[in-house]
Amino acid sequence: MSGAAAFPPQERDLIKRANPVGPVELRSLHTIRLDYVTGNESSGPPEGLGDAHPVVALRAALDRYERARSPAALDLAFAAAARAVAERRGERSGEPPEVTELERLFEEIPEYEELVEVAVHETERSVEAAGARLWEWFGLESSSPTWNEGERSRARLLVACACAPLDEQVVGWLGPRLLKLSADRWAALLTADLRRTEEDLWRRVLGERYESVWRRCAPRGRWRTRELSDLLARDDATAAAIRRRLSRWLADGADVTRLPSVLEAAFVETRTPDRLA
Repeated sequence: MSGAAAFPPQERDLIKRANPVGPVELRSLHTIRLDYVTGNESSGPPEGLGDAHPVVALRAALDRYERARSPAALDLAFAAAARAVAERRGERSGEPPEVTELERLFEEIPEYEELVEVAVHETERSVEAAGARLWEWFGLESSSPTWNEGERSRARLLVACACAPLDEQVVGWLGPRLLKLSADRWAALLTADLRRTEEDLWRRVLGERYESVWRRCAPRGRWRTRELSDLLARDDATAAAIRRRLSRWLADGADVTRLPSVLEAAFVETRTPDRLA
């Protein structure tokens, strides 16, 4: 990819919205390794690369990664890239870059663009594996989702921004924003699949909460209380509540231990008090 074509115009306001937030731990079903896109917090030369010129150090770190394929090698590359970018940017090295400036840096430092592509590729692989595990955990028969081109483009932009400047704030905003890229779309796909499932899935997913949720929220007929699967299949408001909460859950790291309470809250949101169906 050439620097000039790195970021579509519709994505160029993403930098302005990438405001740092508090640090978030990514301990979840996803187990996505994001340390390699947070770099080394030290502002000094990357350990193991000595006092080499930043671009030379970056090239060496990328070559080391090609041989070892380890997150530690990418940490070195990010630290070297941060130094190389800071050197080129001069007095503006502590300020967020404009998209046109990132594109120029890609042209001036091809290794910087190569690093971004490598990091996004590795992150995408982790995200796809996490999606496959999530779909398998639910027992869904549909294919698990992957990033689309728009999400991949935004990921490139976010990762590029992580080096300009690279500091402790990156740990706070980069990981959560990468997780949010596909959260809404994946939540919609997941909800659509859940609307077609049988009651056994809800018994398994809700666990010990199932009986309480079923009694409070399942639609009541004249002679019997129907099932949660019937409610979700028929009631768009409940489906919308589940989609919204699943999106937040995915963006927060998809901690599966929280899933029963997330789904319970979604059912209760639209079904308390119980309604006759």
